Amino acid sequence: MPIKWRLTLLSAIFLLIILGLFHGFVYQLFANMITETEQRVLQQKIATLAGIYKHEQTNSRRLKDQLSGWVSPFIDNGQAIRVTIDGKVEWQVNQGIPSEFFLKGKDARHNITKVHKNEGKQVSILARPLQGVKNGRVELYTDFTSLNRYLDTMLLALTIGSSILLVIVAVGGHVMARVAFHPVKKITRTVRELDPARLNSRLDVPATGDEIEELTRTFNGLLDRIYRLLEQQRRFTADASHELKTPVSIIRGYVNLLNRWGKENPDILEEALNAINQETDRMEATTDKLLSLARRESNLLLGTEQIELVEVLQQRVNRWIPVFSPREVTLTGDLDPIYFPIQRLDWEEVIDILLDNAHKYSKEGSVNVLWNVEEGIACLTVRDYGVGIPKRDLSRVLDRFYRSGQVRGKQQVGSGLGLSIAKRILQLHRGSIQIDSRLGEWTEVRILLPLP
Repeated sequence: MPIKWRLTLLSAIFLLIILGLFHGFVYQLFANMITETEQRVLQQKIATLAGIYKHEQTNSRRLKDQLSGWVSPFIDNGQAIRVTIDGKVEWQVNQGIPSEFFLKGKDARHNITKVHKNEGKQVSILARPLQGVKNGRVELYTDFTSLNRYLDTMLLALTIGSSILLVIVAVGGHVMARVAFHPVKKITRTVRELDPARLNSRLDVPATGDEIEELTRTFNGLLDRIYRLLEQQRRFTADASHELKTPVSIIRGYVNLLNRWGKENPDILEEALNAINQETDRMEATTDKLLSLARRESNLLLGTEQIELVEVLQQRVNRWIPVFSPREVTLTGDLDPIYFPIQRLDWEEVIDILLDNAHKYSKEGSVNVLWNVEEGIACLTVRDYGVGIPKRDLSRVLDRFYRSGQVRGKQQVGSGLGLSIAKRILQLHRGSIQIDSRLGEWTEVRILLPLP
């Protein structure tokens, strides 16, 4: 069942319950009020009648002659009044009360208040003793059938009114539900028509400030994540094909060379095997870096481990000192302990990438590593005095597989993935990386990490 129908049904049921309780309360309240009012009037009538009889009982003939005139204003249609002594009727006026409702018996010492039902009729009976008259009493009978019919009519009117109101509310609720869910149907239709090959299209976000706007933004966010993942997959495939094409071509060339002359020429065989081994190592390293970058772009390696940054930095710099020998590597700055939520391997990889680039692209001069903390931001700077980077290439050196055409293209060192991996690791921890260089003089790489 569609949600709009379920909402309509639930709202109708809820309204039906509310109306039932409210109308039941109103009906019972009015019924009690009317019944109590009627009983109060009857009590006043019978008290008045008893007083009249007491006042005139010394002259019974005069009483009988004038009682009808005095009593007539008190008796309505559907009422009866009787005066009995020792169970014998002394006087009565009957306006439509069947005789089977009249009291029997001689005992008139007690007040009687009751409602008697018989054959669809409901009669209120009030009886009061006559003071000074043994076994004498005044009896007042009132037909409540008309009152019940009035209450039944009121109940019918409430039921009909509730039914009409329920239908109006149900129809109106259904219309409002359709209007309210129209944006949802529009979203469904748009999603159904999305081309899997073109997930860069987005839903129009209504400026309504309600759940529909939130749903649209959430779905657009989901599309963004899916699109990013697909783009990462496509880029990984393209990058892998691009980067592996060269070593595969080289390996194929040496295999062809071996097939032609390498079997008889040991020098060619050794050269080919060395080249194939080097290209295989290069392919393996490139594949590992591609996988590492892909995992980090998918946020799969985001760590929550608290590590001491300066301690790890000192350890990695000490490990690289023999690699740079006889050149000098210096670590200076504020080396007080700093704790940060990052995986140790990630932090080590960032440091190794910076020092590895400094080693590859500077063959002379020292390498300066500076660590400091300013205004809640940890800053690591690595400066080498090597070949430098052309100014036109500075904006692109963080792109994957990018190597400066003027410098790195000639040397063909590295895969061009290191700085991309470092950049992604830092982004996952709200950090950033900056590069400055002067061609032929120096290169400075600075990373910034906001401390928690």
